[in-house]
Amino acid sequence: MSDRTCCVCRIQGKPVQIHHLDDNPKHNAIRNLAILCLDCHNETQIRGGFARKLNADQIVLYRDDWHRMVATRRTEFQAIEAASNSTDNDWLDTVTSLAEIYRENQEYELLAMHYDAIGNNELRDKYIEIAITNDPSDNTICFLRGLQGKPELIPDEVIKRELAGYTKQRNWTQRARLYNTLGENIKAAKDYIDGTRHSLAKGNIFSAAFYLRELVEEGLIEELFIEAFRQAKAENDLWWQVRALQELGWERELKELILENEEEIEKSDDSLLLQELSRAKGDTKKTAELIKNMALQERSFKGTDKL
Repeated sequence: MSDRTCCVCRIQGKPVQIHHLDDNPKHNAIRNLAILCLDCHNETQIRGGFARKLNADQIVLYRDDWHRMVATRRTEFQAIEAASNSTDNDWLDTVTSLAEIYRENQEYELLAMHYDAIGNNELRDKYIEIAITNDPSDNTICFLRGLQGKPELIPDEVIKRELAGYTKQRNWTQRARLYNTLGENIKAAKDYIDGTRHSLAKGNIFSAAFYLRELVEEGLIEELFIEAFRQAKAENDLWWQVRALQELGWERELKELILENEEEIEKSDDSLLLQELSRAKGDTKKTAELIKNMALQERSFKGTDKL
């Protein structure tokens, strides 16, 4: 389940060992074990004072999150591989066999992820509901409801406990994921950035790159521009509305906004807005003239700076 990779730093290729969460080497139950690299394992050792950096609760959160990521990746890979290398019937047999293994082992969370990966939302939701009735952890509840796209079904007390735990542990990246699930885009982006800065400060370059990429892949950059547009609209700031729509690449919305404010723009001396207005009206000659004037102004400013 761990892909022979430390569940904390997640740097592939590092030597790993099995860590016992309760520090009892004879207690080999699956839920008491986690795969850690030597560096992260050293951070679990009690050396007195405040030297202990990773406790059992923190490792469980890292481990369960990593197991889900690995399981999802494997399920997607197996489904894609079966689809590309087999007939339709063979692909169906492969997917069904994998589901039967999960079902026989009562691994309902993995079943939910399995059906989500192949696009069967009905069966995904069925097994999410079964998993939810099996007294899951707060972390699992948040993950499953996020997978389902129904964060509103996460109980308030669960959210409060999860946020409090991540805050206490200063675990910004996991808190970012929770905020992202809840649709708290600005808070999620802030925590992703804080987590990345923390990783860079500690020299964990891979982790920093991993979570920075996740911020982008989760569409948070676009969400921030959308939020910026909403903010500018509420403040009746036309210039920043235009800039936000430009960054989003929303051409139709930009054209509508410009034409709605044609009279105001005509009275202004703002080159950017005037260019957008000429484009919206299809006046290519005027657009070219404005661009040329702006270029001349920029050259003039540069010449002044040299003086």
